Amino acid sequence: MKKYKKAGKWAVVLASILVIESFTGAVSPYIDTYAYTNKTATVNATTLNVRSGPGTSYSIVTKLANGASVTVVNEKNGSDGGLWYEIRFNNSNGQTVTGYVTKSYLKFSAVYTSDADFESKLSAQGFPESYKVRLRALHAQYPNWVFTAQKTNLDWNTAIKEESLVGKTLVHTNSMSSWKSTENGAYDWNSSTWVGFDGSTWVTASEDIVKYFMDPRNFLDETNVFQFLTHTYDSNKHTLEGLNTMVRGTFLSGSTDNTGTSQGTSLTPPDGGSATDPGNAVGPGANIGPGAKTETQGSSSGNVSLESPQASITPNHAFILMEYGPGASLTGPSANSPAGGTTTGTTTGSPAYTNMIMNAATQSGVNPYVLAAMIIQEQGSAGTGKSISGTESGYAGVYNFFNIEAYQSGSMTAVQRGLWWASQTGNYERPWSTPEKSILGGALYYGNNYVKVGQDTFYLKKYNVQGANLYKHQYMTNVQGAASEAAVYSKAYNNEMKQTGLEFKIPVYNNMPENPCSQPTGDGNPNNKLSGLSVDGFVMTPSFDRDTREYNLIVDSGVTNIKVNASALYAASSIKGTGTIALQSGNNDIKVSVTAQNGNVREYILHVVRQANGPTYSSGNNNQPGSGSSNGNNSSGGSSSSGGSWGPGASGSNSGNDAGTPGGSNITIAPDGSTQTSTQTGSTTAAQSTAGAGQQGSEYGPGVKNPAQTEAQTQAQTQAQEQTQAQQPASSGTTSKGSGDINGDGKVNSLDVLKLQRYLLGLEKLPEAGKAAADLNGDGKVNAQDLLLLQKKVLNM
Repeated sequence: MKKYKKAGKWAVVLASILVIESFTGAVSPYIDTYAYTNKTATVNATTLNVRSGPGTSYSIVTKLANGASVTVVNEKNGSDGGLWYEIRFNNSNGQTVTGYVTKSYLKFSAVYTSDADFESKLSAQGFPESYKVRLRALHAQYPNWVFTAQKTNLDWNTAIKEESLVGKTLVHTNSMSSWKSTENGAYDWNSSTWVGFDGSTWVTASEDIVKYFMDPRNFLDETNVFQFLTHTYDSNKHTLEGLNTMVRGTFLSGSTDNTGTSQGTSLTPPDGGSATDPGNAVGPGANIGPGAKTETQGSSSGNVSLESPQASITPNHAFILMEYGPGASLTGPSANSPAGGTTTGTTTGSPAYTNMIMNAATQSGVNPYVLAAMIIQEQGSAGTGKSISGTESGYAGVYNFFNIEAYQSGSMTAVQRGLWWASQTGNYERPWSTPEKSILGGALYYGNNYVKVGQDTFYLKKYNVQGANLYKHQYMTNVQGAASEAAVYSKAYNNEMKQTGLEFKIPVYNNMPENPCSQPTGDGNPNNKLSGLSVDGFVMTPSFDRDTREYNLIVDSGVTNIKVNASALYAASSIKGTGTIALQSGNNDIKVSVTAQNGNVREYILHVVRQANGPTYSSGNNNQPGSGSSNGNNSSGGSSSSGGSWGPGASGSNSGNDAGTPGGSNITIAPDGSTQTSTQTGSTTAAQSTAGAGQQGSEYGPGVKNPAQTEAQTQAQTQAQEQTQAQQPASSGTTSKGSGDINGDGKVNSLDVLKLQRYLLGLEKLPEAGKAAADLNGDGKVNAQDLLLLQKKVLNM
């Protein structure tokens, strides 16, 4: 009974605490933990740092883009005094990642109550189940919204490949490396740097980040879903009041005196941070792109500590948006531009930007909110783009608010090219000699060329997956463009407007992955290629190439170990698998792995076969690579051969096997991969011994006279070669000798040598015709002797 009384007292205490906290606004941490544990949330910031612990003093584990889905598993008070959520999510490799983010930048979905009518509409539209999960959450929050499935009838993988072509879709060069492509033409492996497009600021986007931004399922939240809202003007829905609400805090909220200088309210955000950084305003919705350090620390004066880029999608923070129109002129505005952004109050009599935009919407048929979002996207929230300054050298009094036809061309910068086009007499109200003409003309251009041909959403404007001009005629190249413009666009719709029946057209592809594509999070240089791979004393086949992953090598059965050398193309990459490697009998696979800074691993494989009569080191019985000394049993006079037979860094040719080795063949490998053979018949011949003398430092192949040799030595070497040819096994006459054309292309060359080597290594099978062609000595077998004969035939020996 006492236990119950005690429990009752504690219940009263807890209830009192909750009542008190309900007035103060505080919530007990463990109560909050219970409320949020294992609940799904989405990132509500352009780019959000995920840290190893609860506080800004902890290291950054990775970064998440706006709209990324996470699971909240716990919460803790941070070292900075704020509340932090512990989250869990899967990265692009499917691995589970945990970390901490500030509470302010996660958003929880409303609870969905089963709605049979809504479910039947989703099914009738043909939405896959993976779409329905997010659409249900949106329906719970905005029950009047209508979702239409836009069946593209395109294969998902095909669409991704097309949009990932080099130069078609771009990210800022400061993005994390996993966002940047390493395809040929996008990445310079020699310098370990990315290739810039329209200047060095923008580089080709990786296929993984294209997948993330093209996957509509990643953007079905109340902000990003606006990239699927149609752009047609509706006078009943699109009002001047709504437009003024949308542009509040940007240069479009002011007016113009026709010189390009905006007159409006101060752009200093409420957190006290810098509203814009024109010199770095390079990407839509982001200060300097994912992977850049963009935190703003708060102070004791009451400023808010931001654990995200300053360009948060929340209305409290200024946007730093910069993107260019058709042609993807991405050089960016200058920090010294005298363009708009002046905040000196209002000017009586100057036309307001919002009035110009509403007039343009009426005449073009394009949603005015869309036009405003595009202008902010192009010129920055402070209007600092050179294209609207009206003072650009050579183009004074010319404006291009939408950066139409602005792309780098020859000696002209993107801005100059766009202003040149705007200055010409022609359609769309050109020349654009006032801001009003530029806004109206740009709206007409966009309406005629995009909205009226089916590219009537931000998504389709960036990714043209409809109509007859697939993957072409795309207004911008920035991979984040559609999502960023949607973030601005969504601000035009207050909560009351969002309760109306807005219609969203959402693309659906064939053969999509079961789950939404994850955002890549890896960083660090991706260069994991070798600049060199060699084996002391031997030459691999084929010759080394950094893009060739597999190599072959045959060694004599007496070779018990080899020394493998490798060097990385990028100095900071690490290498494993080199050094002195012990060989087993028969086949050996030696794996050399290169790990890049970003963790990606590339593996090179050296297939080594030990077999009788294979190549040996020129140092005889001493099988230590590079030893360059004889053990005293070699009577060939080759003790000064510096340890290698035509191998990397080696010199000299081998003059014979150990004395007394019956029936042996010694192989000398030349720099081109060819071999010389000396056949032993019980003892080292005088000719062989003489031929080997004084050849230290020799680098001369078959048939090339070494100027250091005497005439007598040259004659002796010639006699040794003739003797070798005479001692080759003779055909019994029962089997015809092979032609050597193993691959059947009508030629006998190094390709046939390579094919035979792979066959002998067990890496490739030969058809009967190929085996017959490979039996060069006609003994009915295909072995190393045939390989030696084929190599000699190729060398015309």
